Amino acid sequence: FGDGMKYDADFTKAYGYAPPYQAAESSAALLVFKDAFERANSFDTKKVRDALAKTDMQTFYGNIKFGSGGQNTAKPMVLFQVMCKSGKCENVVVAPTKWAAAELIHPVPPWSKR
Repeated sequence: FGDGMKYDADFTKAYGYAPPYQAAESSAALLVFKDAFERANSFDTKKVRDALAKTDMQTFYGNIKFGSGGQNTAKPMVLFQVMCKSGKCENVVVAPTKWAAAELIHPVPPWSKR
């Protein structure tokens, strides 16, 4: 299902700018649907839904496997917080803690005090 570097290069060549995450996740979603249609060997909505529910695949955007509630349980989500030091602000991973680069600041101070 391709790799992220090739996707980035192909997208940038076609559109003249690096792909935003929305384009990448949408492209990965199309790969999932293509795979589900092929495994269902049908356009019947129940068969396609069942195939989607059994999805367990790797894409250039990450692993895809759906839990009982329909969430992608194979691709963990991270929480970023905007943190500023010396007038420079950046997104910093704060959760889950095993990947955190900094501790969550809560409550968040007003912009004038960051």
